[in-house]
Amino acid sequence: MTSQGQGDGGVDDKVGKTRVLEDVLDEVLSFNYRSLRTLRDIFLRPGTVALAFLDGDRKRYTPPMRVWFGVLTWMFLLSMVWGGWGEIIWRISGDGAAFGDAVREGRRDMDAVRAAISTMAALLYVPIEALLVLPGVIALKSMRKGINFLRSTQCYFIPVTAGAVSSTLVLIASSIWPDILKWAFPINTGIFVLIAAQVVHAGFSSGIAGLIGKTVLLTAVVTALSMLARMLTLVISIFWALAQVPPVS
Repeated sequence: MTSQGQGDGGVDDKVGKTRVLEDVLDEVLSFNYRSLRTLRDIFLRPGTVALAFLDGDRKRYTPPMRVWFGVLTWMFLLSMVWGGWGEIIWRISGDGAAFGDAVREGRRDMDAVRAAISTMAALLYVPIEALLVLPGVIALKSMRKGINFLRSTQCYFIPVTAGAVSSTLVLIASSIWPDILKWAFPINTGIFVLIAAQVVHAGFSSGIAGLIGKTVLLTAVVTALSMLARMLTLVISIFWALAQVPPVS
């Protein structure tokens, strides 16, 4: 009895520690163990993740939409370490030559404008990106008749989440190698295509021609939506920053 009780106590302690770690990951990082396993399999077995959601299995994996929101949260927290979007714009545009000249011609403080852009972009990007999800989901849903809308949504966020992770890693790498930002688009698009092709193959296409065509279509739609989200975010943020930072008299 004593031995059994001690054994059960050891198991309970391990379960308790696991739950504590899971709570920390969930509260601090917006992830738990299931989310991390989902993120791992999105890269290693995206077709398996897609099939799980197409079969209605919501226990094995965390919904990719939730993982996507967590990744975006960390992407923007990390972006703020390097000055946010204002700093990224500055670095991508050749130390902000054209943008900086335009601001200086308006006799505005450059640092204040960049800070204002970063603040507003961080607030706007996720909501704008979320609002533009619907066309992408509809595009994927149209590739398979009779599929449940919620299931197609979860499948849609598998390659989208992979792209968000890639963007985050590029952002981190840019602190060491700033020129990598110039390669961000082909890197992120390449990752998206690799994951999207496996998702399409798992449940949305039965032949090679269909696989290629549908993957290209989904990539084009998501790329266009992503570019539109960033453009809207930056345009609104720039106009807001210029309105907030008055010209120096």
